[in-house]
Amino acid sequence: MDALHEDMYFVGSDYFKNYGIRKADEIFDAPGLILPKIHVREGAPVFKVTLYERQKEAACILCDGEEVLRERKREEVSLKISRIYARNGKLIIEIPVKGVKEEVVEAYAKLFSEGLLFGSREIDTCYEIHFAGEEGSLYEALVPPKAPVQGKNIAEIDLHEKELIGYETYLDIIEQLRSVEGIKIFRTSWSYQGRALYGIWAAPRYKGYLSMTKRLSRCPSEIINARHHANEVSSTNAAFILLKKLLTEDIYRELPEKLNLVIVPMENVDGAALHYELQKEHPYWKFHVARFNAIGKEFYHDHFRQDTIHKEAMGLTRLFEKYIPDIITDNHGVPSHEWEQQFSGYTSPSYKGFWLPRSLLYGYFWYVTDPEYKENFPLNKKMEDVIADKIAEDEEMTAWNKEWSAQFEKYAHAWMPKLFPADYYKNMINYWIPFAFDENHRYPSIRFPWITTVAYTSEVADETAQGEYLNLCARAHVAHDEATIQMLMEAEHAHACELKCRDGQIFAEYQRLRPMTAGNSEER
Repeated sequence: MDALHEDMYFVGSDYFKNYGIRKADEIFDAPGLILPKIHVREGAPVFKVTLYERQKEAACILCDGEEVLRERKREEVSLKISRIYARNGKLIIEIPVKGVKEEVVEAYAKLFSEGLLFGSREIDTCYEIHFAGEEGSLYEALVPPKAPVQGKNIAEIDLHEKELIGYETYLDIIEQLRSVEGIKIFRTSWSYQGRALYGIWAAPRYKGYLSMTKRLSRCPSEIINARHHANEVSSTNAAFILLKKLLTEDIYRELPEKLNLVIVPMENVDGAALHYELQKEHPYWKFHVARFNAIGKEFYHDHFRQDTIHKEAMGLTRLFEKYIPDIITDNHGVPSHEWEQQFSGYTSPSYKGFWLPRSLLYGYFWYVTDPEYKENFPLNKKMEDVIADKIAEDEEMTAWNKEWSAQFEKYAHAWMPKLFPADYYKNMINYWIPFAFDENHRYPSIRFPWITTVAYTSEVADETAQGEYLNLCARAHVAHDEATIQMLMEAEHAHACELKCRDGQIFAEYQRLRPMTAGNSEER
């Protein structure tokens, strides 16, 4: 039945891909949610198909079934900071608003001041915002006072370390984490269906205004992204387990002073909500139907697209713009058991190589090949090394890696190495994926190689894992995340420092050079 479920989904998905090529000469990659629901019962089989139309062409507000306000296009509205100044101990931000009715600007400022908007929680109390309407009126948006952090110990929070975490449980954990010192929780985006995405920042202790420009010039940045594919479940558990270690272990006491670290515990929130409901009936099925978003879109392709309708993709885009990461770690997963696809009568072209688990943990390094970025490669190799050494410290993880790689070699790689590749290194498997610089590439290490040195995709065999095995997969993610974090905390950096006098003016520059190196720090 698990195989039948996979076949129905993938056949439907491939049908629309080919239909799009025939009709419009392009793949239809977001046809809507193809959702098989299979119930195992006694008696004759029953087959039922339901087709739902899209309710509206764009997001809107309805009143008694009638559309009263539609989402505006980006180019129709302009909000840009025109001035920042200090008054009575606060920073005043002036934002002229164009393309919006005065009463809407006024209402927004009022709701903001009353603390009823998400933005009210995201802005620090040292700010005050003045919106300027097109008619010249100013509307003050006061930042409501925030309740003091209660200093809750993360050890008091049930992180569901051995349970599959759905969206509602994830929200409950996020809300409790708001009371924990040493971190800052903030919303990064909304999903297509209106669910919230959050980031967790390991925040330094400070009062007043914090210059991210100065921090980024002094400290490297890493984004750890989890649960992009919602049926690859353990990375959410891993994110919370890792956070607990970072806040409670002495080795990480100085982390906020050495590293800008942001963790996204659940990126594909719509898929996670769907997956959680499906696994209630079939707790060990692979459920690739929940791999993509609510309308079947691999929204990784929409990262860095400002006009995307797949709003969950904007979460990583905004984090990238704010933290300009040296390293992005994307924690993923693969089937946790043998896949029946080659016996099912249909094999999805995208997944022919995933018949058999090949390792508890393996990884992909997406690296740039252009000579001007040749210094990026050594850091990738360094990261491969520290991860392999960290996993080798754990006997259980190493045993799984050895057992599954031997099985994969015997039944897959030895017979068809091109279809079932395996690059072995220190009892692990890693794949090195080279690309020339491409400004439209979906991996940041290829798209922005002067910013992001490493884009690493980890894979654990965790699709719809449960219980103790789920926890093992999560701990494997935590192990490679810890190895990377410790590497970054110990890294030393070169800086460009320059002071010039020209035409009676002084120009000063202080810039952290990328990529970081494993050698001694220097100034040049």
